Amino acid sequence: MISIEFRRKNSDNNIIDGLREGQKKTLNHIYNEYFPHVRNHILKNSGSEDDAKDVFQDAIMAIFQNVSNADFELTCKFQTYLNAVSNNIWKKRLRDRKKNTVTLEEDFMHIAQEEIEDAVLKMERYKFYLRKFSEISVKCQELLKMFLNGIDMKSITEHFGFASVSYTKKRKFNCKESLVKAIECDPEYQLLVSP
Repeated sequence: MISIEFRRKNSDNNIIDGLREGQKKTLNHIYNEYFPHVRNHILKNSGSEDDAKDVFQDAIMAIFQNVSNADFELTCKFQTYLNAVSNNIWKKRLRDRKKNTVTLEEDFMHIAQEEIEDAVLKMERYKFYLRKFSEISVKCQELLKMFLNGIDMKSITEHFGFASVSYTKKRKFNCKESLVKAIECDPEYQLLVSP
């Protein structure tokens, strides 16, 4: 009995450590092990599959924020903690739904239309950006992609064989300026940015 309790406590501590370190295998374990219970609870209490997924994800985010605090100490089973957080989130959502019940269908239609128009505009802006991005030099494209993917300046400098990090920064600035000029000089730009 003591060894089972020790293993459970050790397993829960491993979960907390895995969350703190952002280990993907820990997140997969939590999802596979604990999501079915949270889903069943929400489905039995007026929720849908999508509600269950949203609540579970929000609960994991809340727990992650808590365990990131160095003073955090798990005082119960991880499953109990996760269930409590999930239940509180779900109860709050149910209360909010009751308060915010909208009966006018026109409001929904108006909101939906605005969202569709906004999504279309964002897509058009993105396509425009990609076209302009393809117009700058291949070397500039590669440098900016590396920078946007979080690769540090020293690695970019070594990749291109530039003389120094400061020269790499200057090249990045010039590439970015070329892209901005290509965008701003196109008449389509004004159509996409005007309200």
